[in-house]
Amino acid sequence: MKKAFSFLIFFIALTSFSFAVETYTTEANRPENIQVLLAKDVTEALLESKGSYVVLNPLDGSRITSSLAGKRFMLKATASGIKWGEGYPGIHQIYIVPKSKNSSLLVNGIEYEGAICVFKIKNKINIINDINIESYLKSILTPSFPYLMENEVMAAITIAARTTAYSHVKRNKDSFWHVSADEIGYHGKAIIQPDSHVSNAVDRTRHIILVLADKGANRPFAATWTENSAGKTAAFHTIFRKDWWAPKIGVEAPHAAINRAESKWTFKISKKELASLLNVTAISRIDLYTDTFSKKAYAIKLVTGSDVQDMDFEKFQKIVGKENLLSNDMQVIVGNTDVIFTGFGKGFGVGLCLHSANQMAQNGANAAKILAKFFPDTYLLNLSAALYLEKE
Repeated sequence: MKKAFSFLIFFIALTSFSFAVETYTTEANRPENIQVLLAKDVTEALLESKGSYVVLNPLDGSRITSSLAGKRFMLKATASGIKWGEGYPGIHQIYIVPKSKNSSLLVNGIEYEGAICVFKIKNKINIINDINIESYLKSILTPSFPYLMENEVMAAITIAARTTAYSHVKRNKDSFWHVSADEIGYHGKAIIQPDSHVSNAVDRTRHIILVLADKGANRPFAATWTENSAGKTAAFHTIFRKDWWAPKIGVEAPHAAINRAESKWTFKISKKELASLLNVTAISRIDLYTDTFSKKAYAIKLVTGSDVQDMDFEKFQKIVGKENLLSNDMQVIVGNTDVIFTGFGKGFGVGLCLHSANQMAQNGANAAKILAKFFPDTYLLNLSAALYLEKE
């Protein structure tokens, strides 16, 4: 599946305008943007430009129309093309860009930085936000970390999140979009707090990522975190059963190991209720598939009479409830009437252990040392000072 938009054409076209938007310079002088899917296969959406804008045709970079004033109309697919107030006959893809720092774009009442990409397939439209990664990070991290953290821990989290974002861009370079807003919790510009600890961490670590040498190339990877690993972390591929270029080993987390007993949790549910949640007739046995090093579960085997069903832990946890199954470092006992889950820690136990990172920071460790501990064989790279990826 190839991209609907030729972004190289966009950047060439945009250099012919005097846009005061930092994101839209030539590719050689900027870090990557990330394309976030906002709406898929919808019949219409309310699109508003607050302030001046330009509409481009991504096929050749030509200007379709522009205005110094704002505009607010329903965006729709028509038989002949796309309509946003006025019709664009024969045009099935448009790229809308604010023309100044004082301009912004809103989709269904939510304000977004960057540009809005729209493409039509049959009688439906898809809407994508083309946004610089630094602003994207502020949006996705703000709701996840509303509370203050140690500065070096927040810096480590930010670098890990930026690394994952660049990984999405590179792994999905031939797709229509890189990530889905619903899946990664992207809420646009309004949620960003300019002077918050999150925004400050993003600004302080600007353009810094982790890379892992792989087959002669320096690759960004899926750099996740877990609240409390309870003593050991697992490699990304062993829990999520996909590679995403992440390190292939887990690590010992001594600070979390000391806290392991205090992190114990228990959840009991009747066999009848659990069977109903899982949409099975009855539950005879539940077995766990676990990572050899960390003993964390990546999948479960559900035995229902003569039937056997395998399910990955992430799906199982969503069904049973994240508030009930706090982690995949667990054991399960199936009794006559109830099923009892007992576990330790919180989260999937992959990547950066926040409990351990907090203790390390309080003992004087900086973000670089924290990241080196939990992402072995990786190193930091400042994208503003180096070309980091393999030549395409």
